Amino acid sequence: MRRFFLMLLLLAIAYNGFSMVIASGSTVVIDQPVYEDLYLAGGTITINAPIHGDLVVAGGTIYVNDSVTRDILLAGGNATINGYVGGKIRCVGGTLRIEKDVQGDLVIAGGKIYLERGNTIFGSLLATGGDLTLNGTVMGDIQAAVGQFRLYGKAGRDLDCRSANIEIEGTVTGRSLLAASESLDIGSNAAFNGEVRYWTPDKIVDFGKSLKNGKAIPDESLAIKEKHWYFFGATTILWVLWYLGMGLVAILLLQYLFAPIFRKAGDTVFYNTFKSLGSGFLFLCGVPVLIVLSFITLVGVPLGLVLLFGYIMALLLCSSIVSVVAANWLNNRGEVNPKFRSLIWKAVGIFILLRLILFTPFLGWFLFLLLVCIAFGAILLNIKWRRQSPAGKNS
Repeated sequence: MRRFFLMLLLLAIAYNGFSMVIASGSTVVIDQPVYEDLYLAGGTITINAPIHGDLVVAGGTIYVNDSVTRDILLAGGNATINGYVGGKIRCVGGTLRIEKDVQGDLVIAGGKIYLERGNTIFGSLLATGGDLTLNGTVMGDIQAAVGQFRLYGKAGRDLDCRSANIEIEGTVTGRSLLAASESLDIGSNAAFNGEVRYWTPDKIVDFGKSLKNGKAIPDESLAIKEKHWYFFGATTILWVLWYLGMGLVAILLLQYLFAPIFRKAGDTVFYNTFKSLGSGFLFLCGVPVLIVLSFITLVGVPLGLVLLFGYIMALLLCSSIVSVVAANWLNNRGEVNPKFRSLIWKAVGIFILLRLILFTPFLGWFLFLLLVCIAFGAILLNIKWRRQSPAGKNS
């Protein structure tokens, strides 16, 4: 299935400010140049052609074998970047190998990251959780709070590293702050061209001949109270798992309790996209007005409280709601008798992709708001509203 969410495409066509290509499936291969932003979700994703826009991708195994002109937003099990990246890379989880130059910054949360020898990140690097191995060059600052940190290449500016184990065999051009809860190893090829402040439980570290234009100063303010450094990797990973777990629970409950409504909402999105958009927009803008009016009149306060509670719950669950509607749209287009488990996992994949979309400044939030309006509107259009007739019977 080449398109997993038709309303995204319709919105892209309707809105002249941007365009995009969307694809999903167990195996996705891009072998033709893409001149718009590219959104992908799947098990194994391979990109063998240049992308002249942003790349947003969530998958189990990801290969980017050609250039990406702008930014990459990535969540996956194992990802390899074999093509030049003209913007930033932002990555959550998994294992990431960078085998070509990156023009912008690299921002990482969790997982294992490898910058291969001979390659350069021309921006800065920010990493939290997991392991970080740098065989290449980072031209900007490096800030890392990770489990394992290894520098065999070059830090073009300052280095600020807090880790369980730190190993330096490369060059640091600027100042260094090094805090290791277990070990700090300075190799024979290490070179520090600026001042070094450090802390380690051993307190004494042999810097040998690595100090070129400064001195090494023990700094107790850098002390790590925890005996082990597991929390650097574990905290980030556990937070991500907790967030995804809560999303999974919400998706399960929504689909289990309201399956007929969500199934019909998926069809409504397909056949009445813009009507759904209008209804959802009225809901998001109109309910707050009703709440305010209810609180103005004392008689309407109970109704206002109910509306306020329901509105807040809808906003808190909006990502899960959009994901379930999108998953039902997928199943309605492709499977006659969709399995519950299949639908749930599709919804989880879309849930992850939505979170990645939100990383895109302005455009991501704008697109997410449109999707929320469409999903909410499609649901409202499929709720049977009953009103009391003058004779006292439901009509």
